[in-house]
Amino acid sequence: MEAEVRVLDQNTANQIAAGEVVEKPASVVKELIENSLDAGANNIEVTIYEGGTEYIRVVDNGSGMSKANANLSVLRHATSKIRNAEDLQSIHSLGFRGEALPSIASVAKFELITRLHDEEFATAITINGGTDKECIATGGNVGTAITVRDLFFNVPARRKFLRTVNTEGRYINEIISKIALSRPDVHFRLLNNDKEVINTPGNGNLVDTIASIYGKNVANDLIALKYEDNGIGVSGYIGKPTMLKGTRQWQTIFVNGRTINNRMIGKALDHAYRSQIPKGGFPFAVLDITVDTANIDINVHPQKSEIKFGDEGAVYRVVYHALSDALTKPLLGSVDMGKSVTEHSDNTDDSAMYTKRPFSGGGNNYQANQQQIWKTPERIAENNGIEFSAAQRTDENMNLSHTDNNIAIKDVDNGVDNIWPLGQIDRVFIVAQSETALYLIDQHAAHERVMYDKLVNSHQNIPTQQFLIPLYLDATPQEVSSIEEYRKEFMQLGVDVEPSGETILRVSSLPADIKNDEAEEFIREILTLLSENKKINPADLREEVLHYAACHSAIRAGEVLNIRQMRALILELLNTEHPFTCPHGRPCMVEITSEELYKMFKRT
Repeated sequence: MEAEVRVLDQNTANQIAAGEVVEKPASVVKELIENSLDAGANNIEVTIYEGGTEYIRVVDNGSGMSKANANLSVLRHATSKIRNAEDLQSIHSLGFRGEALPSIASVAKFELITRLHDEEFATAITINGGTDKECIATGGNVGTAITVRDLFFNVPARRKFLRTVNTEGRYINEIISKIALSRPDVHFRLLNNDKEVINTPGNGNLVDTIASIYGKNVANDLIALKYEDNGIGVSGYIGKPTMLKGTRQWQTIFVNGRTINNRMIGKALDHAYRSQIPKGGFPFAVLDITVDTANIDINVHPQKSEIKFGDEGAVYRVVYHALSDALTKPLLGSVDMGKSVTEHSDNTDDSAMYTKRPFSGGGNNYQANQQQIWKTPERIAENNGIEFSAAQRTDENMNLSHTDNNIAIKDVDNGVDNIWPLGQIDRVFIVAQSETALYLIDQHAAHERVMYDKLVNSHQNIPTQQFLIPLYLDATPQEVSSIEEYRKEFMQLGVDVEPSGETILRVSSLPADIKNDEAEEFIREILTLLSENKKINPADLREEVLHYAACHSAIRAGEVLNIRQMRALILELLNTEHPFTCPHGRPCMVEITSEELYKMFKRT
């Protein structure tokens, strides 16, 4: 029997739309805030109870609506944002579908109060689950206030899929935080069960907004970036590699001011930080990407949380280069929390809040003092009770490399001469100083960073050492097969390893700086890598092998270094692109400024 085709009634259609637009209380908050921003509001207050399941109220000081527009706004597909299909090719507003208010009103007890600036009375509209609409004149402030009670009260199947009250409240906190970061010029306030959990300054300064959401410690560890190429701009702040989370929770991405999720941009972040953070860690980032609206499609997701780029490859390259440029500049500065944007002129941009503090500490005056006080390495040794041999009295600036447990010194012109070692702790950590800071350096991690950068910069010309007698290792048939598959790539990395039977590997050469007693462990780590990654691309394989090579050729914890050797290591570390982290993402150097020392001793 043929089923009868019917046109659905308006309320049923709205509830179906609500299934796409209103996934949870946070979806309601997002849609209402976006409408407030499109209305020009610069002050938005959100109040929730029971994670938003029982009560949500969003109040703004935007333009408000007339009675006629207020009545139209709760009808499906009614919008002030676009006029025709052509407008979809160039959308500048946050909301444009015209589904939010009728969808919300169809699954909750809904109240809207709105007033224009030049009108005496406000308009109040109440809707009970899509029915019983009532419109009256009432008193009210300029702007719009929307209250949503008992979300999904008439759709119990949807309500039972909501998470706990605390989880739903956390989702709302996260969405408001991200929107607030996209609009630092707007004051946002969130009250959860009468407790204030978000209160942003709304002064237009992104650093101040970050501090209000994540705290001053996070804001003090930011790196500013600003980059433009091929008509695509990237600006914002990223965290130092030591500031990590276990998820992408601290990564906020905007495209033309719209908060979005995009895997490709997430990959660009991962790849830019690859050699600086541990696997499984995610760096902090607040990135605003600007693209011609004609080159993006924001209409691919009902909640507008995802967008489609016309050329994803171009966006990836620009974002990656923006991040790499920011990270390869020495991590020598922090955001100045001492000033807010109100202390600058109105046209001061966020980059003015980023004060570079070079390793040189006190600047030219300090360098002049250093030449007087620390004139020679002998003078340093004098102050540490160490005597140099005649062979060590050569040149003040040295380069340090490690071969067969011996430290070789070479000349290098690095121009950095004002962080000086004081000694070792437990034969693991180097203590050093500048005029304004104390530095604690992990000698193995620091030398690992030096060696890794050298290997990376050597490109295909990695120095190798040929074994007079090849090293033979037992292996499984699968390991032998994997080595044979990637033999060409290994040869380019200075690793000459090949099958010598079904379960034996012959190693004929390795990168020159790997010590003889580290050779077997080095190959075993490569075998583990191949077993854990059945199909690894050549770029990732190269990076991992260089990580292993750097680790096995670096100075070990427990080795005694004299002052001159420590000095040489520090100089080389400071000349690397990422002096604060080793290739595996662990810290190699911790800086404690004089300001922090004063705080530790309660002298502030």
